[in-house]
Amino acid sequence: MIASCLCTLVFMRAANVSHLAPIQSAESGSVRRFVQGFYDWYTPKAFGSGDAELAALKTKSEMFTPELRRALLEDWKASSENADEIVGLDFDPFLNSQDPYTKYLAEKVEKKGASWLVSVYGSSKEGKSAVADVIAKVEKTKGKYGWRFTNFIYDKSSNLLGVLREFKKEREKKK
Repeated sequence: MIASCLCTLVFMRAANVSHLAPIQSAESGSVRRFVQGFYDWYTPKAFGSGDAELAALKTKSEMFTPELRRALLEDWKASSENADEIVGLDFDPFLNSQDPYTKYLAEKVEKKGASWLVSVYGSSKEGKSAVADVIAKVEKTKGKYGWRFTNFIYDKSSNLLGVLREFKKEREKKK
């Protein structure tokens, strides 16, 4: 009797786990495709003339949370008004680079609370970077794309929103 109850309990737990795995797998695949789609669109623009970041914020605005979009636009405006001085970002915020790779690959996907973290690796003819160049932080939304970027993490102590806050604080000190 006890053995049959244990078998039933083990079977029920296995059924629950196998039921959840495909859902998480489908969501992780969806978020990875969203991030990869953005990088496939964005990376060639980073090599073109003009401001790729501004183009992304204008033509793909729904891909970013309002907070992230507002902070990036404010930084871009401050930089454009002070061309002789670095008052904002001096690197590509989505690639975490001044010298970008020719391609970026969205690979490792991890769920963290309500967010998803997608590790993005630079890639070229010489090979792929050994560590993620940037980790895109993404959340589910009911908007056009189904997902949106909430932040870009550069390392354990640095992320795009944090960097933008620091630059803003420095600009306000100079006023």
